[in-house]
Amino acid sequence: MEFAGYIARRYLRSRRHSRFLSRGSVTAIVGIAIGVAVLNITLAVMNGFHSEMRRTFVENMPMISIITSAPEGFTDLGRIMDIVGQDPEVVGVAPFIRQVGLATASRTIGPPRIKEIVAWGIEPHLVDTVQPLSRYLLPNASVLDDLTGKGVPRVILGADLANSLYAATGDTVVLTTVNGELDLDRIEAESRQFVVVGFFETGMFEFDSRFVYVDLTAAREFFGYAPGGASMIGVKVVDLMRADRVSDRLEDELGYDYYATDWMALNANLFEWIKLEKIIMILLLGMIILIAGFNIIGILTMMVGERRREIGILLAMGARRNQVMGVFLINGVWLGAVGVFFGSLVGLVVIWFLHRFGITLPGDVYFVETIPVLLQWGDFFLVAGISLLMALLAGLWPSWEASNLKPMDIIRYT
Repeated sequence: MEFAGYIARRYLRSRRHSRFLSRGSVTAIVGIAIGVAVLNITLAVMNGFHSEMRRTFVENMPMISIITSAPEGFTDLGRIMDIVGQDPEVVGVAPFIRQVGLATASRTIGPPRIKEIVAWGIEPHLVDTVQPLSRYLLPNASVLDDLTGKGVPRVILGADLANSLYAATGDTVVLTTVNGELDLDRIEAESRQFVVVGFFETGMFEFDSRFVYVDLTAAREFFGYAPGGASMIGVKVVDLMRADRVSDRLEDELGYDYYATDWMALNANLFEWIKLEKIIMILLLGMIILIAGFNIIGILTMMVGERRREIGILLAMGARRNQVMGVFLINGVWLGAVGVFFGSLVGLVVIWFLHRFGITLPGDVYFVETIPVLLQWGDFFLVAGISLLMALLAGLWPSWEASNLKPMDIIRYT
């Protein structure tokens, strides 16, 4: 191996009359570096989007949602919550009412602004045990306490929804929904005024532009639920990655009238699409490294052709064929290693820049405001390992060709 390494280092120093080899080597190195850098950056961005999406969904929706087949919702809410709360992996339980409707705000000039909403009835003193709503409240977390009170019911609006409605703290908005039996010949809508007491901003446009929160008692009166009732029970567990197992266990404990769905099942299609997209991007961007691998094949093939006489002399002097083969394999791996090193370095610098300074994204197009990045070292080393393997494979054919040259024919005819 020392002999092969010594000869390989000598061969990497291109002769004066063979400048093309040195330029070709640089081209191969740059190709691998670009491929590795682009692949690392892309994977970091995709991991960032995946992580941010998972965080946003988990923090703004219950990890497990329990519903009932009864059309009137939960009528024995306390008993069900007690059963759920006894599970050793459950750390929070809270009742919810979820209803789709419209929000309207008057304007001094022009027609009123109307927006589609998803209204959530929440228990202010329990909601934080399931999702950290108070973390996103504006101007501060005390807004949650202002949600309850007598008189006109209060509401907390998403920041983007409030901007669309031109609604400020203290303004009145009208929420409208359909109650009772749905009759297409006679649809009756019910509207009620709510006073805006605060806002919330999660950073996810889909939530901030549609969600509103009202007190659970006011939601029961408005949406037609019985006192003490709810349409859903939200559950928080210790380990979010075990939410599917806990939901299955809760279904068995509660019986056939109740259904428990974890956050992974609710968004299964979305997360499967993300995984598939990640695989596709790896395959597509890996083509850059593959092309650079063909450059290595070309470089080593030309090197074998240029060094034929020297290879014949080495074989005639007693060098083993596997040693000759090792010379060109080392050259191929060296070119790949240099490309991987610089590509990884560039990728790390760009990832750090994106994490440190960020690039702003339009919130109405994407669910985040800046490009999220998350470097997973497993992906990082996987890209480096595959790139080095491709460089090694690229050197197999030229090195095998060099090791099978006949020394006497080379010396005789060159």
